[in-house]
Amino acid sequence: MFKLFRILAYLFATLFSFALLIAAEAKANPDTKNQELATVNGKTITPADIERALLMRYGPSLNQMPAEQRANAIKQVTPRMAEELISRNLLLGAAKTAKTKSNAKELKRTLEQIKGSLPPTVKFEDYIKKMGHNEKSFEAEVAEELLINFHVQEILSAVKAPTDAELQKHYEENKQSFNSKENITASHILLKIDPGLDEKVKSEKLKAIQKLRAQLITAKGTGFDKLAKEHSDCPSSARGGDLGSFGRGQMVPTFEKAAFTQKVGDVGEIVETKFGYHLIKVTKKTKAGQRKFEDVKEELTRQLDAPKRQKQCKTTLLVSNRKLKLLAVKQ
Repeated sequence: MFKLFRILAYLFATLFSFALLIAAEAKANPDTKNQELATVNGKTITPADIERALLMRYGPSLNQMPAEQRANAIKQVTPRMAEELISRNLLLGAAKTAKTKSNAKELKRTLEQIKGSLPPTVKFEDYIKKMGHNEKSFEAEVAEELLINFHVQEILSAVKAPTDAELQKHYEENKQSFNSKENITASHILLKIDPGLDEKVKSEKLKAIQKLRAQLITAKGTGFDKLAKEHSDCPSSARGGDLGSFGRGQMVPTFEKAAFTQKVGDVGEIVETKFGYHLIKVTKKTKAGQRKFEDVKEELTRQLDAPKRQKQCKTTLLVSNRKLKLLAVKQ
């Protein structure tokens, strides 16, 4: 659906207090489409706005619900959607105050993307009409979303990346968080054995996997992925048998024991589990222990960067948007 409406999730998290304030101010006003829920920078948010936002989010299928079900759905999400609309209008106000420039080429490209994403049987005009828009108003809505996104990028560009000293300090203070458990990376070839399978067929499967192992031993393990794609009955065959990385307790015991005792690069003995016959090739082993600073630097950067970005966004919005009047949300 219309992804542009989904402003960066953490921006809503920083403004969650607004939703709490709305709930605290809730009054038993008549549930009409013109009831005022909040006013942000002079713009009033009403249940009608909530409904339009829901249509933008969930599409025309909302109108296809039975009347009572639709009314209950709208009532349940109204506080959350009001929060999102407040956040959106705060961001829009901040973008205009900062004189953020729009981009006509990006607007055209985005509109073309939206039109191109529709099923062949759905006309664009009908699609936007069911969301309460004509072509002009829909284009204006998209333009506002782009303006908000551009402004968010401007806000975030002011955030300085953590220094190496900050990263090192965070690492030393949280070393226990960077302890790694023993794990391996492996691939396998599975010849599936269904319960109750005829012994003759089972014997043929065993001979087949013995033949595959002989080929791999002769080739010193090379070509494992090719044989997995051609012969394995596991969905991982599409990835050449790649199972990714896993630790102890994640595989059936027989498979786990064989995999963790194999040497890297070797094709082990045939392993039988409840799933069938396996050939396993271990490609990497990681011992349990302290992960090095260099190995977790990207992770550390993300951990320190996110709070800075949240704080920057929240501070910018609260400084540039003073006119917020919270009224009522029908609970």
